[in-house]
Amino acid sequence: MKKIVLLLLMLFSVLVTAVEIVIYQFEMVQLNEEALTKFNLKELTAEFPKDGSFFSFSYLPKEMQLNVALPFLQMSFEAGQKVEKSRSSTRPWLSTVLNQKASITIASEELSLTTGVRTGKGLKFELTPTRVLDDSVVTKVSIADPYGPTRFDSELEISRDDFSLIGVVTLKRDDGFQYVAIYARASVASTLPKEPLYSSGNLDEITKLFFEESEKQPSEAYAVLIYDGTFKGQIDLVLWTELGIVVSANVEIPSLNFSATLEKLVGSEGLRVGARINHGEETYLLLGFSDISKLTNFLSLFASLYPIKISLQNATFKSPEWSFGAVIGFDEVTITLGLFNENTFVLSGAVKFNFTKNFFALMGAAYDLSTKRPSFSIGFGLNF
Repeated sequence: MKKIVLLLLMLFSVLVTAVEIVIYQFEMVQLNEEALTKFNLKELTAEFPKDGSFFSFSYLPKEMQLNVALPFLQMSFEAGQKVEKSRSSTRPWLSTVLNQKASITIASEELSLTTGVRTGKGLKFELTPTRVLDDSVVTKVSIADPYGPTRFDSELEISRDDFSLIGVVTLKRDDGFQYVAIYARASVASTLPKEPLYSSGNLDEITKLFFEESEKQPSEAYAVLIYDGTFKGQIDLVLWTELGIVVSANVEIPSLNFSATLEKLVGSEGLRVGARINHGEETYLLLGFSDISKLTNFLSLFASLYPIKISLQNATFKSPEWSFGAVIGFDEVTITLGLFNENTFVLSGAVKFNFTKNFFALMGAAYDLSTKRPSFSIGFGLNF
């Protein structure tokens, strides 16, 4: 009996000491290559009238001549294509024992409450170590789409010294394809650790592949000088919050007429509903909505309609306000064209020059179709 017990103890000790823990460290490398339309302001020169004025008239009675002095502006642009390349990586790890499978799944999933069907996109890969060699670990590798039929199975020798390439994954995206290279390195421990285990590494960078983040709009503040026969100023503020609430306001100087709008984003397509206060000769409350649609990487259309417009002086309904137009955005230049019906019909155009990420300049012109009078504007602003 003692011999049997001793034999069992020896066998158990052999099994315990024979356990080999295989630890895999990964490096997932995300490669980006994006071609952008480039349209930059190359040169800007301005010549003003000799008397130094921005805009002037003169009349010569003897010659019966009316002279108009305007600044002369000359701009040159450069256009073309710009290719941006970027690389990001993350290094998670996992561990297992011989002939036991270990896996990592990274996915974004949607559940339909009406049909109960789960759909999504993601990446799942499994590693099963089968043999430990002197300088590598023989491993069964499986890379699969957890929501589709695509699957890759192979058996590789993963180095214990350097990272080995185990696969390249191509992901289909709305704007093209995304490529992810997966590398792995193996290490072997012959005994179980006696201290508590703590995981390290994260998948923050790689998870961005499967979560479509809405493009964050920058908030901005700018001031412009406007000339329409007389000079006046205007200060504008557009504030985007993480809750999908947009606050915009502008005030004219020196009249102190102002407009303030509060809108809430509905869904993820750009539709917003909101309210507006306009204060001038009268004060109005408006209720309505606005929308913006991105057609291509550089062309967007916008529209707004505030059908309910109430005068707060005499509680009467007024004609609605609306606008529509297009935004053409390049790397350093943004062009906005639109037709606005606020109190009058105004055809407007503006060019925004992004000198840095946070600083820009504005030049614009507008034509009032009711008074048939043009206006010009120039200013500077900040993104934040």
